[in-house]
Amino acid sequence: MIFLFVDETGDPGKHGSKYFGMALLKAHSDSYKAIEELISAYRLLSGMFAELKELPQQYIIGLNLLRGITSLAEVGLVEASGLYINKSQYGGRYLTWSDYGIPESEWAYYLRNYLLRHLLEFHFTSKTTPDGGVDLVLDRIPRAEQQRANTLSYLNSQTEILLRHPFCIPRIEHLTSADSKYVGGLQIAHILADLVKSSANNEVSKEQLELMNKFFEIKEFIGHKKPA
Repeated sequence: MIFLFVDETGDPGKHGSKYFGMALLKAHSDSYKAIEELISAYRLLSGMFAELKELPQQYIIGLNLLRGITSLAEVGLVEASGLYINKSQYGGRYLTWSDYGIPESEWAYYLRNYLLRHLLEFHFTSKTTPDGGVDLVLDRIPRAEQQRANTLSYLNSQTEILLRHPFCIPRIEHLTSADSKYVGGLQIAHILADLVKSSANNEVSKEQLELMNKFFEIKEFIGHKKPA
């Protein structure tokens, strides 16, 4: 089974943060143990045992963990991608406009799905596409069952809106929320989401960039302009 762990940074609303982004970590179930071992070793050496997202944001600590993630990527155990919008530059749907009659009260939900779909397409355009389906693990899964089902259907190109072609992503077999089984992958995704945030704010250091260039591509998403 292929796992896709996704964590986000910022917020999808019109106001609030100046950006909204997501990071994706891809790992196979056979190699997932390597992620857990990396986190365990990191905690042991640093003397810290809380979840990574709860630890103090110390630059050297994050840099050392990024080195470990890079090592896993260099031997093909993980892959990663990131995508974000700069709200002052973004011209696409669900921030300041929408078509298809979607009410403004639901734009944030739709923008989250929209960016997630484009993140998956961005990742699988340049990375290995699995033959079978995948398990998509989200830190912030829709709470309402109808929204969860709609998100899953949308990502699998099952929409009421006629598509010119299916989305270029593997079939999502399962849409899963965070639990103890997946906490390791989501914690690594959280570290990567922090780097998406740094990229959006032009705060990536030279040391971080050197490591990221080996496995983690981050792109700004501009979106489609509102039709005239």
